[in-house]
Amino acid sequence: MFKINNNEFTLLNKYKLFINELDNLIENIPRKDYFYKDKIRVVSNLIIELILKLNYDEDNISYYKTNIKGNIAYLDFLLDRLFTLKYISEKNLCSIGEKLIEINKMVTKWINNKYESIN
Repeated sequence: MFKINNNEFTLLNKYKLFINELDNLIENIPRKDYFYKDKIRVVSNLIIELILKLNYDEDNISYYKTNIKGNIAYLDFLLDRLFTLKYISEKNLCSIGEKLIEINKMVTKWINNKYESIN
């Protein structure tokens, strides 16, 4: 039933830890800017959903790659916006940003390996 191999499992575990840290980070956003809090949760959950869907749908790799990478970039923008609005510190932004960059690299490598194995 599950089609997740060791590399993908590592990516999912790393992303789950990232989401937990992200949830803790955005708890301090005031109600007046609930839009950002909600959008970050939606986008971060969409990324994990796309990763899981790509694991099963090998016909649309380019679609999923575009969507995953685009949503990671959008999440990065939203986090930068939180810093600009002074809801998170520069230290927190750097910490979560480094983890997002690492996840982005892992996703890129995973998708490239997946694409090579199909061709």
